[in-house]
Amino acid sequence: MQEHKTIESYLEMVSEQIRWKRARSVVVPELKRHLEDQRDAFAAEGRQNAEELAVEEMGDPVTVGTELDAIHRPRPQWGLLALTMLLALCGALLQIWLTAPWSYCYKDVDPFRTLTAFVLGCGVLLLCYFLDYTWLGRHGRAIYLCAVAASLLALLVSPRPQSFSFYAAYLTLCYPVVYALWLYTYRRSGWTGLLLAIAGGIPLAAICMLVPRTSSLLTLMFTGFVLLMAAGWKDWFGIGRRKTMVFVLLCGAVLVFSALLLLWPSLFANRRLAAALHPELDPTGAGYQANIIRKVLDASQWLGQGTWSTDVSAHPFEMTVPSCSSDAFLTTIIYKLGWAPFLAVVLAFALLAAWLLRRCLKHKSQLGSVVSLAVVMALCAQALYNMVWNLGYPLFAAEFPLIVGNTNTIINMGLIGLALSVFRGESIARDDRRGEPLPQPRYRIKISIQKY
Repeated sequence: MQEHKTIESYLEMVSEQIRWKRARSVVVPELKRHLEDQRDAFAAEGRQNAEELAVEEMGDPVTVGTELDAIHRPRPQWGLLALTMLLALCGALLQIWLTAPWSYCYKDVDPFRTLTAFVLGCGVLLLCYFLDYTWLGRHGRAIYLCAVAASLLALLVSPRPQSFSFYAAYLTLCYPVVYALWLYTYRRSGWTGLLLAIAGGIPLAAICMLVPRTSSLLTLMFTGFVLLMAAGWKDWFGIGRRKTMVFVLLCGAVLVFSALLLLWPSLFANRRLAAALHPELDPTGAGYQANIIRKVLDASQWLGQGTWSTDVSAHPFEMTVPSCSSDAFLTTIIYKLGWAPFLAVVLAFALLAAWLLRRCLKHKSQLGSVVSLAVVMALCAQALYNMVWNLGYPLFAAEFPLIVGNTNTIINMGLIGLALSVFRGESIARDDRRGEPLPQPRYRIKISIQKY
């Protein structure tokens, strides 16, 4: 111990024993504060060589560092990684198996592109998994501004089939996470922070309407409301739990009323709502897709290909069911393979979502909680919209996560990787500190070291 009489030399030796670089930046400052507190306590007692005594009391630095290294290690998420890749692979194989014969009538049905999307998705999944998600929290404003700028650029340059901005639509899938980072940036900022946090959702919502992407707009609004309520419950802004939650509820009511005023006329203007609920009233017009999907579902079997009465030779399935390789791909699975495979796919995704949600609710840091919760809500919203669509109520277009095998799969695998990055760093999860006390209980890493 003689060569480690100062706190700095002691910490340097401890740091050398900790192999995980991210853990060093968290554990070493905690240990330094503990040593400095002990040094100050010895100095207050009037003891000589207070710093040396504090170091000696802590114990051998190699032993301490080894114990800290054993405690603070990355927690691999092999199960969630494997389930995500398995579900995406299942989607890719189903795409190739069920849609490869359609290449003569659909140029976008390409087995090579489907496999490429799966491989790229796995790469993005692993990239986000090994990402230090706390970096996102430190640059929340910049990420938000970049997302808005990229979306506006996409609106200008993106192809617009049927007045729909293709590139911008995929960017909106990331908006729940972008908003979560924006919200996290303004904690502890009082009423100003709360107002700015709420206002941050307006540009994102406006872009969703310009795309237009109603499903992304509804997901953003619901996710933002839940995150704001959670922040209010924990009194992130320091203005009181009750005041924050009441104000968020009032703002939520105003937003819902405004959304109804904006969306309700359009739903009736293009007969979308009426066609989704009663497609039989307009079977060859606005209700065509819902009408065809319901006929396909009625002709489907529990296992095996359905027995649709339509003249398949004159009207092939892929030519009759709109978006049967994308939005209505679950309908394709039901008709071609049966209800049992469809339920297996849905249950596999439900298991993944429930697993992610359980880990999210157990996480202790503020940043990790809001990011992972935003990911889970974004995935579940897409799945819900798509299932409703494929059950014969095509109201809000969305693709089922991980199944379609295109850009949607790549983005969603990246979002899942981001959530897994949060869970991977659970052993060092904590909230950053400033000089002033936090309005909510703060999490401190506990260091249990035996004195030798």
